[in-house]
Amino acid sequence: MPGTTVRGLFVRKDNKVYVIGHKNPDTDSICSAIAYADIKNRTTKGTYVAKRAGQINEETEFVLKYFHVPAPGYLPDVGTQVKDMDLHETPGAANSMSVKRAWKLMQEHNAVTLPITDKEGKVEGLITTGDIAKSYMDAYDNTLLAQARTQYRSIADTVDGQIIVGNEHGYFIKGKVVMGLSQPDTMESFIDEDDLVILGNRAEDQLCAIEANASCLIVCLGAKVGKTIQKLAEERNQVIISTPYDSFTVARLIHQSIPIKYFMKKDNLVIFRSDDFTDKIKDIMTKTRYRAFPVVNTRGKYIGTVSRRNFMSIKKKQLILVDGAKHGYSYLVDRPRVQAALADFLEKYTSKEAIQ
Repeated sequence: MPGTTVRGLFVRKDNKVYVIGHKNPDTDSICSAIAYADIKNRTTKGTYVAKRAGQINEETEFVLKYFHVPAPGYLPDVGTQVKDMDLHETPGAANSMSVKRAWKLMQEHNAVTLPITDKEGKVEGLITTGDIAKSYMDAYDNTLLAQARTQYRSIADTVDGQIIVGNEHGYFIKGKVVMGLSQPDTMESFIDEDDLVILGNRAEDQLCAIEANASCLIVCLGAKVGKTIQKLAEERNQVIISTPYDSFTVARLIHQSIPIKYFMKKDNLVIFRSDDFTDKIKDIMTKTRYRAFPVVNTRGKYIGTVSRRNFMSIKKKQLILVDGAKHGYSYLVDRPRVQAALADFLEKYTSKEAIQ
């Protein structure tokens, strides 16, 4: 295309390179961007995309329609955006995930913040390593598992146990967690209906918990549960979990079975969009205490997290600036090769098929 001047070129192998002219573009500017992007795609490696910095006028619109060439997309700003950063691809977690599973997931991905997402991938909350530590240190309430509506399957998973009687999909929704390691006559005084009881291998203790209508029995050290006890529990719709751990370990671990929705933060969340500009989010990040922030795409779906550290790996947009020359000639890199490719491009779009 005669009258095209290349002003600058910044290429990254893993990025698109935008070819663009001046603001309020005329036909020369638009056609220069289209032609030079085509030339670069033919003659070099990489992906080059024609863009425009303003609205197309009527003359340019007529020319593009005549030759059946789509108009370049609008690029309003070349500032760096969140999508130009290397996001931390921490997976989103379901709100039903146990604290134990959430902690393990965060360790696997070296994450300090775990976004909680719904079935559509929308962010509905956050939990941090600090939140988990606080929940563990403040676990003084023995009704916490019931308040959080903890699933029996999660309880069994947390203590590496197996449900030998009862519905694994059921929930512990009423009662407290107690240690049933006393004599049966003593246990009767503190075990209430619907409690969860941590027990040893003594059959009389297990029977005492059954008769007290406890909702769940956790039998420690892999102790055998007799068929009579199992039958009684089944008749009363009670759950029995067998675990290889001792009672102290079970008591220490059991609060990790609580679903993370009970501890997650869901109010005043700071969520960035992939098309947010980095100058904007930098100011927001400095005013909040969080170390990582969830990022969603333009459809609102979670795609990863970003932290202050990610500013060190920003990929600036790569541009080729083109414009019409003022003196009837142009400055082009590798002029013979460009002219040959340009002639091929013009022949392509001025063929009989294209005009028709």
